[in-house]
Amino acid sequence: MFGDASPAGARARELARSAVRLTGRREDSGLGELTLREREVAELAGEGLKTKDIAERLRVSPRTVDVHLTHIYSKLGVNSRAALVRLMALAG
Repeated sequence: MFGDASPAGARARELARSAVRLTGRREDSGLGELTLREREVAELAGEGLKTKDIAERLRVSPRTVDVHLTHIYSKLGVNSRAALVRLMALAG
């Protein structure tokens, strides 16, 4: 899931490993509430991809990605892309 070689992707993986080591468990992420497409968008955003890049990869408009992100944030109780990245890292 975090195959991104960017510094942000590497940092997200590092934080996720640290959190699991410190807590000894993975937190319940609520990812099961997401639709398949929302899950795809969340995973790509979790890898550090920008809205435009996610849109190109999924062959949808950037506006559609933004709508999916709004639904994802609401369902997962996060309010930013950074919070989503942290949650995705914890979810593994």
